[in-house]
Amino acid sequence: MRSHAPFVLALALAACAENPTLPAAGPTRPFLRVLAGEVGGKHASGADAAAAAPPSQMDREFIRRVALTKSFQLGTPVGATPTPDGKSVLFLRAKARDRSQSLYELDLAKGRTKELLTPEAVAKGPETLSQEERARRERMRVTTAGFSTFEMSRDGARVLVTLSGRLYVLTRATGAVKELKTGEGAAIDPHLSPDGKRVAYVRGADVYAVSTDDDAREIAITRGGTATRTHGLAEFVAQEELERYRGFWWSPDGTKILYEEADSSKMDTIAIPDVLHPDREPERTRYPRPGRPNADVRLGVVALAGGSTTWLAWDRDKLPYVATVTWDKSQLAVYALDRAQQSAALLAADPQTGKTTTLLAEHDDAWLNVDPSVPRFLPDGRFLWSTERGGEWALELRGTKGEAGPTLFAKGYRELVDVDAARGRVTAVTGDEPQASKVESVALGGGDLRLVIELPDGTVGAHFGEGHDVYVSQTTWRNSPPRWYVHDLEGKNPVSIPSVAEDPGIVPQPEVVSVGPDAVRVAILRPQSFDKTRKYPVLDAAYGGPHGNEVVLSSSKYLRSQWIADATGAIVVALDARGTPHRGRAWERALKDKLGQVPLEGHVAVIEALGKRFPEMDTTRVGIYGGSFGGYLAALGALARPDVFKVAVAIAPVVDWRDYDSCYTERYLGQPDANKAAYDAASLLSYAAPKKDQPVRPLLLVHGTADDNVHYTHSMKLVDAMERAGRPFELLPLVGITHLPYEPVMAEALWTKTAEFLRAGLR
Repeated sequence: MRSHAPFVLALALAACAENPTLPAAGPTRPFLRVLAGEVGGKHASGADAAAAAPPSQMDREFIRRVALTKSFQLGTPVGATPTPDGKSVLFLRAKARDRSQSLYELDLAKGRTKELLTPEAVAKGPETLSQEERARRERMRVTTAGFSTFEMSRDGARVLVTLSGRLYVLTRATGAVKELKTGEGAAIDPHLSPDGKRVAYVRGADVYAVSTDDDAREIAITRGGTATRTHGLAEFVAQEELERYRGFWWSPDGTKILYEEADSSKMDTIAIPDVLHPDREPERTRYPRPGRPNADVRLGVVALAGGSTTWLAWDRDKLPYVATVTWDKSQLAVYALDRAQQSAALLAADPQTGKTTTLLAEHDDAWLNVDPSVPRFLPDGRFLWSTERGGEWALELRGTKGEAGPTLFAKGYRELVDVDAARGRVTAVTGDEPQASKVESVALGGGDLRLVIELPDGTVGAHFGEGHDVYVSQTTWRNSPPRWYVHDLEGKNPVSIPSVAEDPGIVPQPEVVSVGPDAVRVAILRPQSFDKTRKYPVLDAAYGGPHGNEVVLSSSKYLRSQWIADATGAIVVALDARGTPHRGRAWERALKDKLGQVPLEGHVAVIEALGKRFPEMDTTRVGIYGGSFGGYLAALGALARPDVFKVAVAIAPVVDWRDYDSCYTERYLGQPDANKAAYDAASLLSYAAPKKDQPVRPLLLVHGTADDNVHYTHSMKLVDAMERAGRPFELLPLVGITHLPYEPVMAEALWTKTAEFLRAGLR
């Protein structure tokens, strides 16, 4: 449940059955009740309900376009990467209403874009994905089709793409496309060798390699992999929580492979049934739960020519989580953490012997965050490293043995994007405020801080690729659509990367303010028909969890929030209370042992402060909605604080943290047996039965039956608890849908129902 998981979910978790069939209420256990208009346990009806109803404008055509265009993201450039010579940029792009992505090239000198390769040119018929590839895309939050990724050789001459588990190499100079001869079964996570002459990939549970030059068939690099002892695939927690999606790495000379072996045989098995076909065997997956066994991970080096594996040696019982792996000409290094994620070590490894030595150690009494962009080694063996040791993220230059050097970026550091050793320059994304970012560079020796690009009212990111002469920027503004540019080092004469995305037709204008003693950042979206003489109900568009900011200077982020404001006649607010990132260590670590209480109390305090500051906000009529952690917070608001929240829509909520994944949950709550009180306080099950004289608020639960991240079991446990307590609610099961549903018809239907449910509950 990473930072971008809830954001993608809020944009794409828009699915429901076209005509859902809901079980009838039983005589003694009210399974479902339509609670539209119910406030404080009483129903508003007739003239009273009409008088209380806020003005609204349900634009069904707009939400249909949102669904069809993936929130107007289809048609925008994806993965834009400069070629090593700095003359072109390659990127993926779909049509405005077609999720199938093709490969394009932008000639920077001519400013012309041409289509290099389409999925239809290499394969006919529908795209097919293996179970392993579907799982990887779920972890990576990929919802497009066609070419989902591409990889250039280091000289830029060749481009590798994958479709339906088959590998294709495009030669840029001639346009020739070659399908590589892999064996039976899908090729997963392919990567070119450093010289571009081979491709390694996972097939089944082992690593294979095949030549890109001749027609020789593949060779097996590892042997003996099984479904519960995989070779070359990153395990669940690495992908879902540590942002490590790779499970193997080429040596710098291309003669060896470092690979992960993940033994999941002791982990819990979760069955995900096909509820429409009970005659079929459920899909069974291994899932890491708090306090239960994780995958046993080790790393080994094997030669392409064959031979035994040399296993890297470190105390894996003490440091079981492998967060980052780096192998370049300077060093093979592994960053490993303990299970509590309070202690970690960056280990230098000898690929010949497997021996490791500690370059540096990190510790945090609460937890350590992981920066996937480091370490980055220089040719002389020094390396860049980021840390929160001083209370704020900082980027440091370390010596060859890990000794401390100058701090290159202090407060505001976000991500390392380029290290140009020849010019002695380091470039990073930074931000003075959590809602904005900029790109800055600094000399390797420190000092000489230079602004590369900054927007007065927006955000900027950067991607350099293999070269250092040009880079791609993605820019967003608070009051205009995002754009993509290619810049030289001086930032002059930027070239626009064209988008063919549909124009939404509206540009949300969020008012961004700071409220309360904590100066919490809040984005306010008013209905387009806003009348300052009226009072409006308030809707909290919630996420609220760690590693995610809801308040960002990006107009496109608020398209659905603006639609909800118009459809419900309410003022929608998004906010980043304590526990969210980019406000320092103490601000985020407030979540420790209080995963639900701190976000909920923060949202309540902000809503109260907003009501005092903005007379148009009627804080006696407040609703809340969200997905993933936001779904959890929405349900918690309705169950634990019905005095504040009058209606809630909870999409794919975690219900009991004992059932979510170990890496995420133990980071904030520790072990369930040792910290039972914290787990109980964070569990929605603790609030399923209303307290005496406590009002019961309308609650809509929405959950995909095929969700392999926050399993459908979560909502079913809450359903069971609320039924037994006699508490009314509504349930919308998304049949066959995962944590990342995106079907347009279902998206339109869900958000329409969400708006109607919220509107009715605010009367």
